[in-house]
Amino acid sequence: MRAIVVHEAGGPEVLRLEEVGDPAAANGQVLVRVEAAAVNHFDINQRMAPEMTGASPPFTPGVDAAGTRVDTGERVLVTGAPGTYAELIAADPANVRPIPDSLDFERAAGLGVAYKTAWASLADAELKAGEKLLVQAGSSGTGQAAIDIGRHLGSEVYATAGASKHDRLRELGAEPFAYDDERIAELQADVVFDPVLGKGIDQSLSALAPGGRLVTCGALDDPVCSINMWTVVGKRLRIIGSGGASVTPEQLDHLIELVAKGELRGPVVDRELPLAQAAEAHRLIEERQTFGKVVLKP
Repeated sequence: MRAIVVHEAGGPEVLRLEEVGDPAAANGQVLVRVEAAAVNHFDINQRMAPEMTGASPPFTPGVDAAGTRVDTGERVLVTGAPGTYAELIAADPANVRPIPDSLDFERAAGLGVAYKTAWASLADAELKAGEKLLVQAGSSGTGQAAIDIGRHLGSEVYATAGASKHDRLRELGAEPFAYDDERIAELQADVVFDPVLGKGIDQSLSALAPGGRLVTCGALDDPVCSINMWTVVGKRLRIIGSGGASVTPEQLDHLIELVAKGELRGPVVDRELPLAQAAEAHRLIEERQTFGKVVLKP
């Protein structure tokens, strides 16, 4: 089969399309023929620093895909299974969930990491109907998922992005802000979803109302942050770490059902690219030229 293989850490150019042996479904695993593989920021981190993500070159990146089971022909989502940038993948049954015919492979692939992460984060932040939610980096895959889930929960949603993406944010139901908009400090948000951190954490904290909660699932910027603790103490703020690993298979099935019924909009697919253009997909995401998910087609 064909797969993307990384032989050494580096830039997008290290993503190489190669012919490799077909995977074997061992120890009860399920073999899935991949129709679409979603690109996540985790994949970029894995490519740049494999040792930080538990990978060891040579390896095939990717953890989200959708396709068909080889044994039954059932349409499925595969998530949390390493090696999805390939034509075939062997995955544990808990990582393989059925999807309805109404959900296409491309959007199904985008449901994995992004929606699990956003769902867990907003649950950990205890977001309630009627509360204000600020989503930092709203045009990212996880940011778009947080907007979608926030709207589903009945919150009033605001989001940051570059000016060229503001109309797209409005279409999703979020009021857009530029990253440097002075109104953010006056927002009085109940929850801020911040997957960026770095120097921007001060802005996220300033956006919160007294008793507000900042929830983060990672750091697209610098994970080492300097915080004015007087802001945290004075406003009785909470900073919460979260992530999609806590989402159970049953909860993921519920997310799939919500998208299938139209109660959640589901992933926005920015573009589809051939598997051979995995390097281009990474470049586009790193240069912030995308809105939502980029999907690779084997």
